[in-house]
Amino acid sequence: MWKTKKFYLLLVISAASLLVSCNRNEISWIKTSDWKKDYKGCDGYRKSLIPVIEQRKDELLDKTDAFFFHTLGKANRVSYSERGKKIFYYYLTPGAQCDKMSGKTNCLTVEFEALGTSRMIYLEEI
Repeated sequence: MWKTKKFYLLLVISAASLLVSCNRNEISWIKTSDWKKDYKGCDGYRKSLIPVIEQRKDELLDKTDAFFFHTLGKANRVSYSERGKKIFYYYLTPGAQCDKMSGKTNCLTVEFEALGTSRMIYLEEI
């Protein structure tokens, strides 16, 4: 009986570790801790990534909204549209959201399908 319990415990632990390792929430070309510290794009880290994001943004297609939330953190702005679609906006450059600043900001815009999968990723000024 003890051996059976040990076997099932080992099986559960192995399955859980396999699931966790397969769902790694990371983007190799973004230092996510620095990204999250620069939450509003006022400190300059996100701005320094604009050329890299422009080149590699297609690598982020077909990722879930949960992946973006866990990897890049809470979006600066979220917009919901018809039929369950949503859009995440991550500020990249200083703008009106920063203290003592005004004007527009560049942002990484991620559009999701109703099922929560990213279908369009682009940079825009808002």
